[in-house]
Amino acid sequence: MEKFNSLVNKIIPVWVWIFFISVLVGAVYAAQLLGFGILNDTLLNPVTTRSLHITLMLYGPIMLGLSLLPFALFAKDGLNLDNAEKYLKNYFFLWHLFLFMAGISLLLGAQRGLAFYDFAYELNFLLASSGIFYIIAIFKTIKQYKIEPLWVKVSKAVLFAAPVALVILMNPVIGQVEATISGPHGDNTLGMSFTLIPLFYLMIKLHSNDEIKPRLHILWIIPLVGYIASVAHRIFIGELSYNQEWFFQWLTFFYAPILYIWYKDAKLSLKSHPYLIISIWAFLFVMIEGNILFVPELRWLFHRNDLIVAHAHVAIGLGIFFMSLSIISYFYKFPKKLIHAWSYVIALIFFPLSISGFAQAGFMDISIDTFWWLRLSAGILALGAILYFIYKKLSLIKPDLLQFYHLGGFASDGLGAVILILFAPQLFEFLGFSFSPHYYLVFGFMGFVGILHLIGATKHSHFLGDMTSHARIITGTIFFSLFYISSLDALALLVGFYDLSYALIYMLWIKNR
Repeated sequence: MEKFNSLVNKIIPVWVWIFFISVLVGAVYAAQLLGFGILNDTLLNPVTTRSLHITLMLYGPIMLGLSLLPFALFAKDGLNLDNAEKYLKNYFFLWHLFLFMAGISLLLGAQRGLAFYDFAYELNFLLASSGIFYIIAIFKTIKQYKIEPLWVKVSKAVLFAAPVALVILMNPVIGQVEATISGPHGDNTLGMSFTLIPLFYLMIKLHSNDEIKPRLHILWIIPLVGYIASVAHRIFIGELSYNQEWFFQWLTFFYAPILYIWYKDAKLSLKSHPYLIISIWAFLFVMIEGNILFVPELRWLFHRNDLIVAHAHVAIGLGIFFMSLSIISYFYKFPKKLIHAWSYVIALIFFPLSISGFAQAGFMDISIDTFWWLRLSAGILALGAILYFIYKKLSLIKPDLLQFYHLGGFASDGLGAVILILFAPQLFEFLGFSFSPHYYLVFGFMGFVGILHLIGATKHSHFLGDMTSHARIITGTIFFSLFYISSLDALALLVGFYDLSYALIYMLWIKNR
């Protein structure tokens, strides 16, 4: 278990930073809705910020945390997870690569105009490829069972079907997902909800001290049959009528009693397992509220207004988020205050946006700007909470000159690259320099050097100090040369002077201390 636990402890800081970025982008979008248009002419325009926020939330650390569920169950059964470690490394790497490529492509305008899944369809093949390593990690681990449990046998079939289903369902021509995100999508809701039911069962099994025996299988079989029928209807017959969608939507009511029965049989409580119980409550609330909002007279009033946005934040930001934490916490200890802090954040989003939704539907004559300000304050509170967590968990103790060198390099190259990627055209125009899209390649290299500096600071690494200083000497010399032959303007002179100076500080002063 040592290798596996080490992997989890290394991957959590990466997830925290990705989650921080997703919340930051969401806060930027909330500010843009209030009229703060300073970023509107940059890559972070309102359409892009919304798309990027949703993509990082739906495909970022929250979902990656869910993928640790079977390994938590394996650990509970006493299996050694170290054989899975190297394959999970590749799985996480490919998934992180997907997030990076999706984020950059969205920033540069490669969008499909969809409410969800706005990134290029071809990137789904990268996710499917990551699933290959995930499958290998699972099979390397379950070989330790003398007799495979039933949940393992069922999961094996799902593992092979999931990558194939991903590329088919997400296909813009023959897929079902894109066809159902613009309409009432009652059957799509039924299918998404069904995927959560076995996850809830396995999480309840994970946290239960006693063996639980599932019962009343009819309560999940009926919705499953309904979802299969809805998909078959779309493929072979055509689009569903509203009443048909409404029927499939209301089949989700079968999930309420089965979830209640499961967690009562497992003797779980809010005090003993807060993450999981809050997640279950959030799921039940969203499911019931969603069914009420599907009543035609209500849907025409509320669909796509702020009440639906509030509903989505409870579903993902509370339900799925705490579901993920209930799994990750099996391997990684989170501070107790996290539950309260994040609950306040979601409450500060949910209640103001719900009231705003009623105002937009015509039930109240009240300005919605106040409630949008409250949503923005919730985003700022969330950013503060994440930064506090980073400070407590990842802060550097007694930094020395080497760490100051790396931190300065990260600030200049890492954060500088982010700023330039977002605002380069405006900054170049303000400073009187000419700008070309080819500079984005330079900004990408800057970002890479910044990442090396960040790793060097956390690892206290002289090796990365040598690497980054030599990289600066090479690039600084090249920029000087391009300035001398008049291929680049005075900006190259400034960059070359900075890189060479910063490298010499390390080589002459810090390296041999």
